[in-house]
Amino acid sequence: MPELRLLDPDGYVVPEGRITITPTTELKARADLKALARDHADRYTHARYDHRNYRIITAPEGPR
Repeated sequence: MPELRLLDPDGYVVPEGRITITPTTELKARADLKALARDHADRYTHARYDHRNYRIITAPEGPR
C-alpha cells in the first residue's frame, strides 16, 4: 500500500510522519499530517520551522 510521509523544511521525514493509506483513509491521513506539521513546527520554533514549509509526499508501494 502507498504511504504518506511528512517532510520537515529540511527534507527529513518527521518522526510519526509516516502513514500507510488506502483510498478511503487518505483524506484523514493528510489532515492528521497537517496537524502533526503544526505541532512539530511549534516544538522547533528555535529552528525557525514554520508549518507552511512542510510537505506531504506519497511514497509508492514497495516490493513485497
